[in-house]
Amino acid sequence: MNSDELIKAIVDKHEAVYSGDSSYKNTIQQMGQLNLATLDTKTVKDIIEPFLYGWGRMGRLLGRIEYSNWQEEVAENIKSNYAILRQLQQRNIEGENLIDLRGPILQLFNAFKSTVGQIGSVKILNILCPDFFPLWDTAIANAVRVEIADIQSSAFDRNIESFSGEDYFRFMESIKLFITRHNDMLAHLSNQYSQKKLRIIDECLWWTAKRPFFLMF
Repeated sequence: MNSDELIKAIVDKHEAVYSGDSSYKNTIQQMGQLNLATLDTKTVKDIIEPFLYGWGRMGRLLGRIEYSNWQEEVAENIKSNYAILRQLQQRNIEGENLIDLRGPILQLFNAFKSTVGQIGSVKILNILCPDFFPLWDTAIANAVRVEIADIQSSAFDRNIESFSGEDYFRFMESIKLFITRHNDMLAHLSNQYSQKKLRIIDECLWWTAKRPFFLMF
């Protein structure tokens, strides 16, 4: 089994198990219909909160006292960063020179990280700009970081703090490389399951990082 065949097997497995889960697609559709310039706290509570608590499984984290006003802060962050978000909504990670967008990427990541943490930050950025910001979670971030370190060896920058904005930027560069190497298969699976490519990649990495023996049972 080559790498493309493995990717297909993983994504087919995920889609078979979670074929009834439409919450991610519905949230992407809802967010795409909004005017971010006028987004308010009620919209965050109606759309983003159920997504983070349900699909994102972040209820325990966001229930902490330090996040008691996160809905209001997210709404304010979206409005205050509207110009950048609007620009990136029109962009696709595949066709971008990410180094040219490093500043805006770090700005957005850090703005939302201070409000909902590093994992919640990326989940929100993804549903706002689903073709540009790849999803990650703790297991995926750790697994990809180890893989990059093994590949790059001495060139791997060990001074970058885990789960920082720089760490996520490095993750984005790795995801773009992953797309380049497996674009035909990813495009096929994206069409087959009517999913964004970045969501297909997330499904693949989720199973690889959390269910490494799925083909054996």
